[in-house]
Amino acid sequence: MNRVIGLLLTAAFPGAVAVAAEEHATHAAPSLGSLLLPTLNFATFAVLFWYFAWPLIVGALAERRKLAEKEISEADESKRAAEALMAEIEARRAGLRETGERLVRELRADAEHERQRLLEAARQSVGRIRRDAELVGAQESEQAARRIRKEVAAQVVSQVVAKLRDRVTPADEERFAREFAAAVESGAAR
Repeated sequence: MNRVIGLLLTAAFPGAVAVAAEEHATHAAPSLGSLLLPTLNFATFAVLFWYFAWPLIVGALAERRKLAEKEISEADESKRAAEALMAEIEARRAGLRETGERLVRELRADAEHERQRLLEAARQSVGRIRRDAELVGAQESEQAARRIRKEVAAQVVSQVVAKLRDRVTPADEERFAREFAAAVESGAAR
């Protein structure tokens, strides 16, 4: 690149010197030399440009073209990969819908089975509780009946004892004692 700049400056320098050396006061008809030198200068510039700079420009453009083609092919490859990935995602999505629906059906079936099991367990529990309650009720009723009989018996005994104390006289007591002693002697009292 530095060679190209150096050549361009070298080619342009004689033309600049020629233009600066011209007289500015008068405008005479152009001479053959004043027309030939710039033409020769431009021709030299064009040849040097074509010989040194053009291959560099063409190489840079070719390299840029290769780079652009490579980037385009990479972009195409990325696009194809993205499209394949999108197709895979769509397939997974469809599969997820089906899987989700299947899972919902399975969960509902499991929940219904669990509901039936819990209802059956609750029925059995209710039956056990009912039987236990009946048994406890019967036992408590029996205990209450015994207590009531005991209380009634105790009240009857206390009333009988109270009436006997009021009605039994000392003579009756002696007679009961003699009859008891006779029964003991005869072996009838137990």
